[in-house]
Amino acid sequence: MTIGTIILAAGESSRLGQPKQLLEKNGQPLVRHMAQLAHDLNAGPVVVVVGANAEPIREAIHDIQVRVVPNPDWKTGMASSLKVGVETLEKTFPEAILVLLTDQPYVSRALIEQLIETATSTHKGIIASEYGDTLGVPVLFRPEFFEALKSLEGDTGARKLVQKHPDDVAGVPFEQGTIDLDTPEDVAKWQSATE
Repeated sequence: MTIGTIILAAGESSRLGQPKQLLEKNGQPLVRHMAQLAHDLNAGPVVVVVGANAEPIREAIHDIQVRVVPNPDWKTGMASSLKVGVETLEKTFPEAILVLLTDQPYVSRALIEQLIETATSTHKGIIASEYGDTLGVPVLFRPEFFEALKSLEGDTGARKLVQKHPDDVAGVPFEQGTIDLDTPEDVAKWQSATE
């Protein structure tokens, strides 16, 4: 199954006060961890969408074979980055698009492989990670959802599509998906847990 991957790395991290994409996990920036993980899957092209802090993010992944695509409208919210990513990947005709964020530090290769396996074993159009009461990212979308992804607006992410089409979603458990890095408290808690 050919998978195109979008890594959303354009946000400003305003609540955190520093670029979350550049927070370090095991001595490497989170954006690098995600880019390397996606590249190593060897499932298809990988696009990293950048906006705020584009240069240091580009530098952090300069030696990984991924395509860095700027989103000039990054300030309008996540939806514009999804659109840029989908439009870039559509030209490669993937069988699905995987959406990754950089602030979920516990995303692993095993989780992504499970999403892909579920996609090949079901006929569902969306394969989402399941944590708490949420179905969300990381998430795989089949081509019938590409247009809907491109038509999202503002700070609406992929989760909105997942919620809108519950009958076409298969879930993959990801207990640590509840941990994201939006505030200094989130980061401190995560860093103390990984030391």
